[in-house]
Amino acid sequence: MENYHITHEDDRWVLREEGDKRALIETLTKEDILNETRDYMKLRTASVKIHAENGEVEEERSYPRDQDPRATKG
Repeated sequence: MENYHITHEDDRWVLREEGDKRALIETLTKEDILNETRDYMKLRTASVKIHAENGEVEEERSYPRDQDPRATKG
């Protein structure tokens, strides 16, 4: 399973694969990055850690959703 991170950098939200400095997706809002990440992950099996603006991990989502170890929202 691949690992990705959504982080806030300067004035934008960024999705990166773990260990890669290259941004896969960049948006101005957190809502937009979450929507675009969902679409990007449709054909992937991966884990996405969503960080708050302060850098702390707020949430982790697994894709596809049936791979999520917990039956929770988010």
